[in-house]
Amino acid sequence: MKINKELKVCINESSFISMKCRNKLLKIFSEEFSVNLDISNYKNVDLEIKEDFTILYRDDVYSPSNKITTFEELEEKYLSFKKRADELIKKKDINFQNKTNWNNISNLIIVICIFLVMIGIGILVVHSFLIGDYYNCLWFMVFIVPAIVPRLKDSLSNRIQQAKRYLMSLFQKK
Repeated sequence: MKINKELKVCINESSFISMKCRNKLLKIFSEEFSVNLDISNYKNVDLEIKEDFTILYRDDVYSPSNKITTFEELEEKYLSFKKRADELIKKKDINFQNKTNWNNISNLIIVICIFLVMIGIGILVVHSFLIGDYYNCLWFMVFIVPAIVPRLKDSLSNRIQQAKRYLMSLFQKK
């Protein structure tokens, strides 16, 4: 049945977005078809409308409280469900392009902040040395710089590469 295939697609799309979205979709189905489904955070959910208009959900058969007697009535309920389900999925849909751009921009900001912090520490070290405060100068060079630099080395190089690729892609687009 075409309706069952479309139901599986809707459930898979909503499951891809989140479990909460999938559960909302199942609640919409319950409302439209007048069925009291056990909506829990199951890992897998199978939903199917059988030939006798009963509903098979996780190997349990449910009968609608308002009996469905004709295929037209089933189709009408399904179209109403499909409309509400499409609205839910479009509202919750994830836009990966915008998310990637946001991640790249935040990465660029983090790289700039890390460089500013490193420059600030460098200025403090040089300032301490120039004013003759050798205790603070040694403290910065012995404790602060070695504590920060090894942790930042790998992640900073990865972030710099990502920021470089992002900036290059921006310049190539223009």
